[in-house]
This record gives sequence, structure tokens and C-alpha cells, in this order.
Amino acid sequence: MKKSLLTFMLATLIAVGLAACEWKPSVSAVALTQPWSAMNLPVEKDAVVWGSTPTQFKAVHKAGREEIAAAYILALTKAGWRQTKKDLGSMDFYDFEKGAEKISLNVYDFENTGVIIDKK
Repeated sequence: MKKSLLTFMLATLIAVGLAACEWKPSVSAVALTQPWSAMNLPVEKDAVVWGSTPTQFKAVHKAGREEIAAAYILALTKAGWRQTKKDLGSMDFYDFEKGAEKISLNVYDFENTGVIIDKK
């Protein structure tokens, strides 16, 4: 009986400890809208979209900046966007063009990795 109780308490402690380590961004999720929903942006897993208007997209990701930047560059390139500028520093900035349209991608440190895309 003592062994069962001890095992149960240990299992409960482990479960609580793992739940406390879970990634929980402080932003609230919103629906992904056009034009962003047509771009197949990498927001299916470990991401929260917290801004989606016709001119701006905002998301936060659990993964690191390098991985997220590469995923967004790949998604935008597949959607027909051509990268025209890259500026890496404390925040990573990328400019893209598609015909006469222009967007900028900003990847930065925010609750792991934040992303903002602005339509110019």
C-alpha cells in the first residue's frame, strides 16, 4: 500500500513538473486570414498566430530564430516571393517581392521566436 501511494505521488510530481515546462506564450491566438492563409506559412505546430490583418501578420514560435527564419523563407519562396534583401543582427530582416507587391519579414527574439510580416 505504501509503495503504491509513493509511486502515485512520484508520478503526479513528474506530471506536474513536465506541465510546468510546457511552452505557453503570453499572446492570444487569432484566426489566420488572407493573404497570409494562402502562403502556407509554418504555423501548424508549436506556433501561435496573434495578429492577422490584410497588411500585417504576427506569430510566435517555440523553435529558435534560425530554424523559423529558414522555414518562413522557404514558405514564401514556394509561394512565389523573391527575396531581395537580408539584414541580420539582433533582429533578422528580409524583404521580398512578387510582381509589384512587397513584404518584409522580421524574425526576432520574443517568447522564443517572434515573426512579423508587413505588406508594404
